[in-house]
Amino acid sequence: MPMHNRFLFLEALLNTMALLAVPFTMIGIIVIVALALSTIIKKLGQNEVIGFIIAGFFLGPFLLNLISPKDALIQVFSELGLFVLLFYLGLELSWKQFLSAGSAVFGLAIIDLAFVMSLGTFTMLALGYSPFFAIVIGAMLPNTSTAIIAKFVIDQKIVHLNGAKVALSINVLQDFLGIMILVLIASMSKFKGGGPFAIINTGLTAIVFAASAFYCVHYLSRKVERYIKQEGFGQVKMALYAIGIGIIVATLGDTLGLSASLGAYFAGFALSETASGKKIKNNISFLMDFFLVFFFVAFGTTIFYDSFSGKVMVPQTQELLYLIAIAILLGVLTFLGNSLCIRILGAKFGLSSEDSSMAAILLCPLGEFLIVIAQVVSAGGLLSMAEAKAVNFLAFLLIIITILLFQPVYNYRHLHERLFSLIPKLPKSEKKTILKANTPYVLKQAKSMAANAFIVVCLALMTVFLYYDLPHFGVPIMHSREVTAFLVFCFFAAWPAYKALLAFRRILRHSIYSPI
Repeated sequence: MPMHNRFLFLEALLNTMALLAVPFTMIGIIVIVALALSTIIKKLGQNEVIGFIIAGFFLGPFLLNLISPKDALIQVFSELGLFVLLFYLGLELSWKQFLSAGSAVFGLAIIDLAFVMSLGTFTMLALGYSPFFAIVIGAMLPNTSTAIIAKFVIDQKIVHLNGAKVALSINVLQDFLGIMILVLIASMSKFKGGGPFAIINTGLTAIVFAASAFYCVHYLSRKVERYIKQEGFGQVKMALYAIGIGIIVATLGDTLGLSASLGAYFAGFALSETASGKKIKNNISFLMDFFLVFFFVAFGTTIFYDSFSGKVMVPQTQELLYLIAIAILLGVLTFLGNSLCIRILGAKFGLSSEDSSMAAILLCPLGEFLIVIAQVVSAGGLLSMAEAKAVNFLAFLLIIITILLFQPVYNYRHLHERLFSLIPKLPKSEKKTILKANTPYVLKQAKSMAANAFIVVCLALMTVFLYYDLPHFGVPIMHSREVTAFLVFCFFAAWPAYKALLAFRRILRHSIYSPI
C-alpha cells in the first residue's frame, strides 16, 4: 500500500474510533448527570425517577442537545431498561402470588379502568374538547407506570405486601387492556383496521401468547436447569440463559403486534417457578438499575420535542398554563377515582382498608404508555391542529404531576386510609357455590384436563401465528418450515396433551367403577 494511502487509511481509522468513542463517553455523562440529579430530587423527598427524567431534559434537544430521542444508543438502552425491569418483576411475582390476589385482580382492574377512563372522558367533554380527543385522554388515565411502581415497590421492599401485589397484578392486566385500547385508537386513526375486530383479534392473541409463553418457558427452563446442575456449569450460565430466553419471548411478542415488555414479563413470570428463580433475580438486579436510568433519561429527551418535524416546539405561556391546570385536574381525578373505586369495591373482593389504600396509591403514577398513545393519535390525523399539539404535552404533564403527587401521598398513606374509611364500602359476599354432582377427585381431574387442553390449543394457535409472522430464512430444503413448526409444536405440546388424556382416562375410570 503506498505511503499516502496508508496515511489516509490511518486517518479514517482514527476518525472512526473517535466517532465510536463519543457514544461510550456519553454513557458515562448520562449516568453521572442522572445520578446527581436523582440524588438531589431524593433529598427533596421526591421519587428519584423525576431526576432521571430531568437529566434527559437537560441533556436532550431542548437545552444542551447532547443526545436525541432518535439516537440509536438512547433507543436501545431505554428498551433494554424496560425489558430488564419487567423481566425482573416477573421473577419477583410467582404464579402462586399472582393467584393469591384472586378475583381482586380481574374484577377491580376492569371496574377501575372503566371508572377512571369515564371520569377523564367526561371531564374533557365538559371542557369543550372533541369526543375523540376526550376518549384519548380518558384512555391515558388508567395507564399506571409499570416501570415506576415496580421500581418503587422493589426499592421499598414492599412487594410481598398484599396491597402491593394487588396493585401490580391490576397493572399487569390493565397493560393488556391498554394494548387493546391502543389498537382501537390506531384502528380509528387509520379507519381500515376493522375497529372492534382488531380489538378482539389482539385480545385473543394476547391471551394465547401469555399462556403459551408461560408454559413453554417454564417447561424448557426446568430441563435446562436440570442439565446445568448435572454438568456443574454454575448459576451464571442459568442467569445468561434466563436473559436470552427473555429477549426471545419479548421479540416474539413484538412480532405478533403485542407489547415486547409483556413478553419479557411473562418470561420472568415463568422462570420464577423454577428453583433458580431467586438466584437469577439477584444476578440481574444490577442490570435493571443500570438500564432503567437510560429508560427514563430517554423519556426526558422527548419533552417539547416533535418527533415528526425533529424540532423543539414550546407552547405559548397562556396555553402552557391552561394545559398545566387541566393536567393537575386530571391527575387529581385519577387519584380520587382509583381511591374511591378500590375503597368501595375492595371489601367485595376481599381487601382490607390498608390493602385498599396501598393499592390505590400505587396506581397513582402514570407512565410511558401515555406517550405511545399520544404519538399514535397525533399522527392519525383525526385531531385538530391545536389538539394534536396539546396531546403530547398533556401526556408529559400527567406523568410528572402524578409522580409528584405519588410520593407525598404514599408518605401519608395512613391519613389516606383514615379519610377514605369514612366512605361506605360494599360488604364482602358470604354466598358460596355448592357443588353436588361430582366428587372432589373428579373435579380435580376435570380442571387438569381443561387446563392442559387449553395449553395445547394455545400452542397450536401460537405455532400458526408465528409460522406466518416470523421471517423466512430461505433454507434450501423442501417443506423445512412446515416440518420445523410441527416438531417444535410436538416438543412443547406432547406433555400437556398426555396429561389431558391421562386426566380424561381417570375421569372415565372413576365414573365406571364408582358406586352409584
